[in-house]
Amino acid sequence: MKIIYLTDIHDGLPGLKRILTETEADLYLFSGDIIYKAFFNENRIIDFCGLQEDFYAMMNSGNEELKPFDFATKIIRFPNKYTKELFDKAIQYRDLFQRAAKTMKEKYALIEALIQKYSKSPVLTLPGNYDIDLQYTALYERDLHRKSFDLLGLKFSGYGGAPIPTSGIPEKLAVVFHEYLKNGKNYSEPGDFFEEEKPDICVIHNPAYGYLDKIPGIGHVGSQGIRNYLEDNEPALVVSGHVHEDQGIIRKKNTIFLNPSNFGAVDSIAGFQYGGYYAEVLIENKRVRQVNLNRMREGENICLMNISNDEEGLVGKNLHPDSDVDIESFVRK
Repeated sequence: MKIIYLTDIHDGLPGLKRILTETEADLYLFSGDIIYKAFFNENRIIDFCGLQEDFYAMMNSGNEELKPFDFATKIIRFPNKYTKELFDKAIQYRDLFQRAAKTMKEKYALIEALIQKYSKSPVLTLPGNYDIDLQYTALYERDLHRKSFDLLGLKFSGYGGAPIPTSGIPEKLAVVFHEYLKNGKNYSEPGDFFEEEKPDICVIHNPAYGYLDKIPGIGHVGSQGIRNYLEDNEPALVVSGHVHEDQGIIRKKNTIFLNPSNFGAVDSIAGFQYGGYYAEVLIENKRVRQVNLNRMREGENICLMNISNDEEGLVGKNLHPDSDVDIESFVRK
């Protein structure tokens, strides 16, 4: 089986079209952050983000455990308890929320149209923290979040989202990453989900703790629940995204962990990241045999390196003289 895997598309529709027309695979996997911006208009993005962050700040100071949309609704229902300025902000926020949801759904419909027109193979996808729940969109039949899918003798199971609020996204429509510590006990829905499903391939947006999840200056941000599951189980492949900076491939026992980094261009805490990265994964007899790291740039679609998975471990080979990815840092020992 040949899988083409990309993550963090971030509104990169022209590149997505090229992936579907210039490559061949038995399956295409997209693991989240399909969308980047909830509006086409920059001023609306600024207004929505500003109001959203203001409401989060007010709720935190007042110990309100609500989403900004619910807080705005509360203000509108009980206007006598709040100032007119706050009431007007609540009206504006609710209006922008509805516009954001509409725009994002239109973008997902465009992506579905691209897939239907150009893909010759199945396409499965997850929502990331920049997405809304895909069950509300044109991609609902491709949604792998908390679901499993069988293809050519392999079982794929997915869990999307990430445990962070994302400014500018309609938060009430986003996937909740159900993992938290309560009364001294850890609860992890993704960990429990994978424990129940026991897939050959785990598809996640937010990585497992300690596996391709390190943000410079912050540290590891991955899921402890998924990490706990993987301590006792050995799926053939775990693909993740979210943390663009921790690009790489790891082999632990019989499991390959892969994060090719972002496909779509994006601003981040590490600066502007052009992206274009995606991976080809070759699997035989429920074992990853080879991974090719590719990069799509304007006018080019190049293979940067290939990595073989043999009895001795991962063996990588550079294939492009101008590669901006260091094979020594990409292939982790």
